Amino acid sequence: MRGPLVTDNKKKLTLSLFLLIMLTDFGESLSSFLLKKGVISTEIFPLSAEHIFHFTIVNIGSILIWLGVLTYFFNFFLWMRVLSKLDLSVAVPIGSTSYIMVPLAAFLFLHETVTPLRWIGIFAIILGIYFVSRSKTANDGTKVPEAS
Repeated sequence: MRGPLVTDNKKKLTLSLFLLIMLTDFGESLSSFLLKKGVISTEIFPLSAEHIFHFTIVNIGSILIWLGVLTYFFNFFLWMRVLSKLDLSVAVPIGSTSYIMVPLAAFLFLHETVTPLRWIGIFAIILGIYFVSRSKTANDGTKVPEAS
């Protein structure tokens, strides 16, 4: 017996849902990047219990931190839309592209070092995203018909 909130209206992965997931991943990556830039611009290191008040006061005025928080806020609603349309077991693995975007942005814009072993791991994530996006099995084990 199913409760009133349980539905069977999960769809297969469409191009529009895939693009929405990519948008949420971009939003998550952008949020992380903005928060990182905002925090390093205040030059308060390291964060410790005795400095938390000063850290908060200095960072509360950072436009970059506020933009990062705002981006997370809007991204939350986009992600809720994705979850309302796809199974969690499909949406989350495909949503792992932020694990690709963040190191790339950190390398390009923050001049962080990304080791060859980390790039290999990122490539493995790309393969995993590909395999999950190509899966055609529904929750009950029956095959989902392919789109024409």
